[in-house]
Formats: sequence, structure tokens, C-alpha cells
Amino acid sequence: MPSHNLKQGPVTLYAQLANILRDRIHTGVWRQDDPVPTLDELTEEFSLARVTVRQAIQLLVQEGLLSSHRGKRTYVTWKAPEMSDQPIFSSIGSIDDTPETYTVDRLEYDEFDQLPPRLLEEGLDAGPYVRIRKRDLYKGIPYACSETYVRLALYRQFPPGGETVSKITRLVRDATRPRQITGSELIRVSMPTEDESQQLQCLQTAPVARISRVLLDADKTVALFGNYTYREREFCLTRDITGLLRE
Repeated sequence: MPSHNLKQGPVTLYAQLANILRDRIHTGVWRQDDPVPTLDELTEEFSLARVTVRQAIQLLVQEGLLSSHRGKRTYVTWKAPEMSDQPIFSSIGSIDDTPETYTVDRLEYDEFDQLPPRLLEEGLDAGPYVRIRKRDLYKGIPYACSETYVRLALYRQFPPGGETVSKITRLVRDATRPRQITGSELIRVSMPTEDESQQLQCLQTAPVARISRVLLDADKTVALFGNYTYREREFCLTRDITGLLRE
């Protein structure tokens, strides 16, 4: 039996277990209408107290992922959302921006005169900037959290509440005049912080894709700088490498 290395810490044992079981559901290991292992089976698999396992199951029941009734087996009730035939979660978000599928929550705003230290150093500061912190969800499932700095003059040109229904990168693109905008990204893989694992509902030991992005306008000043964290299994990026093969 594999060891899951669940230990007492800032995240409770039942929350750690719930993350593992939630991941089994979201990745299709446990599918809709499948019976899940019994409390005794899960207690043995994870070497946890029965009350801890029960708390984890109850948490997933509250989230609508499982159905549990006294004296009966517990079943998976969550159904995987239907995905587009195009990449859904890419570095600039080719997701369809409709209220039925794409939602945003945990919005926080601050204003700064200058940008923070950044890995992508190209471009000149042209503050002030507004910092927007948010979490993106697809059909109610969180897939990315971010911290984005937008030049305040551009942000004021956004449609009212635009950042709650559309990608900020698109809003910056549409607000920039003339539209001679350039951009670059740095993509890495690492582990999530405790806050990110809670926001994305993923294990703290599961990898995430980290993206640093900068958009420059015609005079090479920074229109947008952002750091984005994606759940690893829901991030994809395709590109044409024909040019590289011809070098």
C-alpha cells in the first residue's frame, strides 16, 4: 500500500485526506455513481483514525462531490464538466467567457506607484498600477489564481466590472491604443503554497504551473505584469515548433 505521508501541521489531517479524495474524483479515478471505499477501507489505506476519515467524507458531501446516507454506501455524485474541443486552460486562457462556464471570485484591489521586483524585467514602469488578486473557475471548479498589475489609466478604461467576467489580458489588449502591444511569458513548474492549494483545491504536494507575464505597449512601458498559478492537470499550452526544427 503506498504511503501518503499525511502528517499533523497547519492543514488538518482530514483536510489533507479530503484533498486526496477530491483529486481522485476530479481526475476520474472515481467517476460519477461509483461507490467509494468504506470508512474501514480508507482508514486502513491512510492509517488514520475513523473519525478523521469520516470528517473528510463529510466535507466532500458538503461540496456536492459525494452522497452519503447512514447505513448505505457512499457514492460519487460529481460529474466532470464537458470540455471544449479547443485547449481550455492555456497561458492566455482560450476559455469561453460566458457566465455559465467562466466565473471569478476572491477579488482584491490595491494601488501601487511602482511594480514589485519581477522575473521578467523588460519594459519600463509607468505607474501607478492597480493590483488585482483573483481566482478563476470553470463551471464552478477553480483552475487558476493570480496577482495582476495593470496600469491604472488602462484599468479605468475597462468596462464596469469587466474583470469579473473576462480575462484581464484581453481587457488590457482591447484598452491599449494604438494596439501595438507585445508580450512575453516565463513558465515554470513548482509546488503550490498552502494558500494556493486551498484556493485551487489541490494537494500541496501536487505540482502547479507558474506563469509570469508582461505586456508592453508601443513605447515599451509595462501595461500589465502578472503572476498566475494553474492547477497542473488543467493547464495546457500548444505551440508550433516547425521553425525550431528548421534551424
